[in-house]
Amino acid sequence: MVSRKKMALKFSVTSLVFALVLTVSGCSTTSRSKEWQSLGLQFDLKEFKLDNGLRVLMVKDPTVPIVSYQTWVNVGSVDEEFGLTGLAHLFEHLMFKGSRNFGPKAFFQELEAKGAAVNAYTTRDYTVYHETFTKDLLSRVIELEADRLSGLNLTDLVLYTEKQVVAEERRLRTENSPDGRMQEALWALAYKSHPYRWPVIGYSEDMNRITIEDLEKFFGRYYQPGNVTLVVVGDFEPREAMEMIRNAYGPIAGHKPDRSSIAREPEQREPRDLILQDAVATTKLQFGYPVTSAEEPDTHALDVMSNILFGGVSSRAYNTLVEEKQLAVGVSGVAYTPAHPGLFLMSAVLRQGVSPEQFEAAWWECVKRLETDGITQEELTSAVRQLTIQTVDSVRTAHGLASLVGTVNAILGDPELYKDDLIKYQKVTAQDVVRVAKKYLRKERQNRVVLNPGRAMAELEVNP
Repeated sequence: MVSRKKMALKFSVTSLVFALVLTVSGCSTTSRSKEWQSLGLQFDLKEFKLDNGLRVLMVKDPTVPIVSYQTWVNVGSVDEEFGLTGLAHLFEHLMFKGSRNFGPKAFFQELEAKGAAVNAYTTRDYTVYHETFTKDLLSRVIELEADRLSGLNLTDLVLYTEKQVVAEERRLRTENSPDGRMQEALWALAYKSHPYRWPVIGYSEDMNRITIEDLEKFFGRYYQPGNVTLVVVGDFEPREAMEMIRNAYGPIAGHKPDRSSIAREPEQREPRDLILQDAVATTKLQFGYPVTSAEEPDTHALDVMSNILFGGVSSRAYNTLVEEKQLAVGVSGVAYTPAHPGLFLMSAVLRQGVSPEQFEAAWWECVKRLETDGITQEELTSAVRQLTIQTVDSVRTAHGLASLVGTVNAILGDPELYKDDLIKYQKVTAQDVVRVAKKYLRKERQNRVVLNPGRAMAELEVNP
């Protein structure tokens, strides 16, 4: 599943024996308390909503005097228009360039200089701005965040400067990175209609044509309280924090965003190949198979299958392709299931002299064996245990818990649903794993990118 994994959180990861008490908007739900007693989680989740549409999710945890404050904007590259790609990511930069009452370095001078961690990231589905700090800085964080949401500094000079920054970032992470080139190519190969086909960072030609008018339209549409959720986790008093949030954000006008319809990706009926060349020592492969979105029931079985195939050096794919057959020096894979139908991803670095066809034949033998022989109860138990521990371990910190709550809310629309992950993993059966392997790992649904050693930037598309 998409990684979505507060905290009066007290647990032992090895024993995982504690209770969960979940309270949302002051309403306690204990119908699943017996099931949760073995999962090691206990906390209070409270939800509030301002008249302008701003949602606020809070978890008080005084264990450590730290607060994580996250601003989740419900916009990603999926919301962009063809020809104006990269806007969502560009705003990740612009949001640090000054606002009505603060200069362009305010977040770093006011927060980082006092020990806070400040950062942001953009995905295909959402954009997140996050700070982790000692609790005495909470009022300042709220003031800074509310100010840039109410009035961002958008000028021609700022736009020009940040275009150059993004262009350099693209050169570093994609154009001059063999792995970055492959990843961008794979998504463009797997998606022909859906906006997941373009990269989050956008295309250079699109970035060059973005204007101030484009920025103002995008900001007014998405960067307003009706499209934002705050997630606050850590050592603070919810009542006092909400009073500060109401005072800071309440005057900002909000509305339900007018969203464009998103094209549905047609079913893939034949394999697609793309062959690239670059200055690499040996051949690299990336595969992608269309799968479901995070809200669909197959998500958890896909996660379990991914863990059985790729979860460490004892996994099936590693044992077969790296250890036994000596075809690759490394393999990895993950089921990426975001807000819209995603991809089951696999990558491999081949040994010298091994052809992509040799590797692929062995890969399909590995898949066939899973489909024919099934999996053992030991494999299933181990996979579920690993996924459970990863989930519990991910919320050890205020930042980790806030990220889990925010992700689940952004992808599924309900922060309570984080709790379903662990229960649903435990309900996956061996038959479920075989079923999703047969359903999704099919040759006609395969997208393959091959990167061979050779002249950099060469490209040949086969069976597009």
